[in-house]
Amino acid sequence: MEELNEIELILIDNLTIKYPSLKSHIPHLKVAERKHNKDNLIVNLIYSDFSGDFDDINALFSNGENIEIKGLKEGLSYVIDVSNGEITSIEFNTYNEKWDGKFGDYEIVKPE
Repeated sequence: MEELNEIELILIDNLTIKYPSLKSHIPHLKVAERKHNKDNLIVNLIYSDFSGDFDDINALFSNGENIEIKGLKEGLSYVIDVSNGEITSIEFNTYNEKWDGKFGDYEIVKPE
């Protein structure tokens, strides 16, 4: 199990603005695996030492931000999957560009 990286934490924190009950989940989230192919990255999450409740939340969440990364013309989109109150994954996708799955320097750009 790995810790979530900075961008993953930022995006999940943004999720908790819409779903405040998920805020208590953040300290218990770990990365089970990161699966990368040529144009996307799926971060599968698991819980560690969580004794709280799972609310009845089912959502695919994105604030519509674009994640700008050096080397990608169009950047990345993302979606966070919440199933039965459990934050299960974050999926990052390019817009049909090859990507090495590394974030390096990035900027989260909010929609206008």
